[in-house]
Amino acid sequence: MAPLTLAHLVPGPAEHGVVRHGVTLHPHLGDAELLRPGTLEDLPEGALAGRTVLAQVTDRLLARQPAGALPAWRRACAGAARVTVVLHDLPQASDGRWRADRVRLYAALAAGTDAVVVASEHERLLLRAAVRHARGGLVADAVDRRTHVVPLPVDPLPGAVTPDPPPVEPRAGGPRSVVTLGYLYPGKGLEQVIDATAAAAREPALRHVPVVGRNLGRASRGHEDLPDLLADRARRAGVSWSTTGWVADEALPGLLAAATVPVAGHQHVSASGSIATWLAAGRRPLVLRSRYTSELAHRLPGAVQLVEPGGLARAVTTALLDPDLTWLGGGVTLGPSSPEAARAVREVADRPACTVVVPYYRDQPMLDLVLARLDAQRGVLGGLEVVVADDGSPTEPVLRPVRLPVTVVRQPDLGFRLAAARNLGASRAQGRVIVFLDGDTAPEDDYVATLQRACLEGPTLAVGRRRHARLGGAGTDQDWPPSACLTEPGWLREGYAATRDLRDADDTSFRYVIGAVSAISRDVFEAVGGYDETLTGYGGEDWDLAWRAWLAGARLRHEPAALAWHDGPDLAGRHEGDAAGLARLKNAETAALAERIPHPLVRGRGWHHTQPDVVAVLGPGCASWSPGQLVVVVEALLRLGDLGVWVPHPAPVPPDPRVHRGDPPGRVLARCRAVVEVTRPEAVLRLPWPPGPAHLTLGAPPGADLDDAGDSRDSGVRVRSTRREGEARWEGVPAPTLGLPGRWVEPVPADVVVEHWRQRHP
Repeated sequence: MAPLTLAHLVPGPAEHGVVRHGVTLHPHLGDAELLRPGTLEDLPEGALAGRTVLAQVTDRLLARQPAGALPAWRRACAGAARVTVVLHDLPQASDGRWRADRVRLYAALAAGTDAVVVASEHERLLLRAAVRHARGGLVADAVDRRTHVVPLPVDPLPGAVTPDPPPVEPRAGGPRSVVTLGYLYPGKGLEQVIDATAAAAREPALRHVPVVGRNLGRASRGHEDLPDLLADRARRAGVSWSTTGWVADEALPGLLAAATVPVAGHQHVSASGSIATWLAAGRRPLVLRSRYTSELAHRLPGAVQLVEPGGLARAVTTALLDPDLTWLGGGVTLGPSSPEAARAVREVADRPACTVVVPYYRDQPMLDLVLARLDAQRGVLGGLEVVVADDGSPTEPVLRPVRLPVTVVRQPDLGFRLAAARNLGASRAQGRVIVFLDGDTAPEDDYVATLQRACLEGPTLAVGRRRHARLGGAGTDQDWPPSACLTEPGWLREGYAATRDLRDADDTSFRYVIGAVSAISRDVFEAVGGYDETLTGYGGEDWDLAWRAWLAGARLRHEPAALAWHDGPDLAGRHEGDAAGLARLKNAETAALAERIPHPLVRGRGWHHTQPDVVAVLGPGCASWSPGQLVVVVEALLRLGDLGVWVPHPAPVPPDPRVHRGDPPGRVLARCRAVVEVTRPEAVLRLPWPPGPAHLTLGAPPGADLDDAGDSRDSGVRVRSTRREGEARWEGVPAPTLGLPGRWVEPVPADVVVEHWRQRHP
């Protein structure tokens, strides 16, 4: 089947600036297909599945109501092979009460896409701040690495008047105008422009010259009253002000040329199409100094007149007296052009949709075979690339000629560091899906496509089937696939069968993820911070990643059709006849994982580690509790299993290594299975699960009579499941919280005698 062309998604009304930008770029995007829905809600289900997508996005054009923006985006992009988003109107402080919602939305958009394009370094910094606030530093760093700056294009307007010197001189005695451009909306700085215009009109040198204010454009939706308010402000200041309403394209050049003083008064702009339009008309507008306009002035020397805050009235007066200052000179270079901007955006959008990371250490024949088998892959959507991550080999691997793009990255030899090598390779990945394939494992032809399809269905960590044979670096057609197979681990087959290939996965299923033949959605990998590089030596890094991905809400999947062949037997086969050596290796792996994975299958029972299975947090009000209340509340919690307790700094902390001051660190919250919040002095007598459960849920423990388990009216204790919170985050819905019923807790009076309480609760 022929590959589908790039889908260029431009939702919204034709007159919107973002839409006009997208439509202007489109003819220069090559064979891209233009999709022009009213909103993303108008797209049919699966319209972009399997496609490579380039989307022009501002939050107001995604859905009819703000709450529908993220669901509409996720529905539209479901199953897309690769998504590049061009973000406009980045959230910033001037958004006021809408800022928090816009920050969450833009962070979700950026975190869930494969590449981001913004129009300025200023916007890049705004996006980084938004993602850091909403998703944390790890995700912000990852998004920043795949964010590209492509400035808004500046093309000469057809019919623009741009000679030097300008022929348009103010008529003697005629009005001189101070003109802004674009939609009217609060916060655009129009009030300051009107005030500056009025101040200029009072200058003695302009006393006999009529000075008027004008805007070219209409009010944005929801702000239809703004023109009257601005006109009234101008009347009170002693000048006239008007707006034209919508301006047809053919009339715009003449109106731009007729303006005496062009002004862009918005100080909190993220990137400005109106400034670009003034430049396209040959005008040199007055702009208030900001991070964006300073960047623009540096990029296009001489193109704009920077005005310091508070200096607009003086700058307007000067320009009214000498309009020649508001025209571009012949030595000013503008750009990029629309074709140049489109080429830059298309280059980002066309990058591979799937990346295979191959950790490598001094085995050139096997690498030759692995690359040959990857070159034979079929059915991969949106293109495939390979990153070879060399874990400190004495010499750099040699790349035999293949059709695929292959990159080699290297790290120094500091011992066995498979986790770090995989992270290094993933940091160079451009794909929406990252496939991991060990350097001693060669795939069959559908391996990558099968894992890719699984990961495109939603946030997923998928594992293929690893079989064993003696390969020896054989790479000819007659040597493939292997015919003499070695024993396949039975415990894996049984685990996959018992969980219906992990479709019935639970808290114990991390054990069935084998990193050598795995794939993960990029956004999941970034959300959990990748592999834990402190895990060195053989084994465990894949279970640890699977544990954190599971708690983050990702699905686990086993794809038996994604078959790859490992060169040689499995671990047990490699230690046949050496039971003591196998025991040392496995016990060292278990000891390392016990510090990180609190599940009793790894940690056992009765031990205490820095990382608890359940995090308990006392509310800030506990600082006013009596010492006896604090002791009883904390002790009751510690009796309930593998818990760690965090109390605010002002509260006296009982001396126990499981009790901590301050807030629980993010790394601890990412690995615990639940969080218990105690907001009142109440001793928790039971939780919705037994101590050390195999699978932790928010349901009732066996044998409990808990008809009112969700009734929190009589309790100051709330419980949250880490996995359910993660699932809710991917789904874009509020996370569920369970309030413990009153009979599961016991109020602790301020004058409690701790000894008496212990006697009643042996």
